[in-house]
Amino acid sequence: MPHSPSQRLASIDDLLLYRLGRLSGVAGRMVVRLCEGGYGITRREWAVVAQLYENGSLPPSVLAERMHRDRARTSRVLTSLIQKKLVLRTTPAHDRRSAIVGLTPQGRQLYDSLMPQVQAINSQILMALSPEQARHFDEALERLQTRALTLLTELSPALPKANRRRGRPDKEAL
Repeated sequence: MPHSPSQRLASIDDLLLYRLGRLSGVAGRMVVRLCEGGYGITRREWAVVAQLYENGSLPPSVLAERMHRDRARTSRVLTSLIQKKLVLRTTPAHDRRSAIVGLTPQGRQLYDSLMPQVQAINSQILMALSPEQARHFDEALERLQTRALTLLTELSPALPKANRRRGRPDKEAL
């Protein structure tokens, strides 16, 4: 019996992360078009709106951590959402150095309008699986996420730091 792509790993087309990226890219295009064309927000902005709707007001650093994003990128997205009057930044009276971000009424309306449409896209994609397959898929995703987090902790000290501006590794590192 031939090996599956996940067992074979012979080419880039067999690699799990590449395959997940392709799925996310194709499926994500629908959400991007919906967000940008229908609501004038990016997919990243939509993710922030959804997080704030589901978790309430948060400090920006907690929001970034919850979303697994760096603080600088999260800050840029928040600035854009504030300009669009979808998010409000407040400073607590007891700590003038900190900030809390939360949705405005317009941000809540956006979520209430957009979320059912995004849910419908997800549901239509998942129609490729039977209910039993969907349950197994969810369990497998949870196991993969747990394993990836464990592996990140184990391998992180040995991996080179990311530096996209540099473009190639130092000669010394080779």
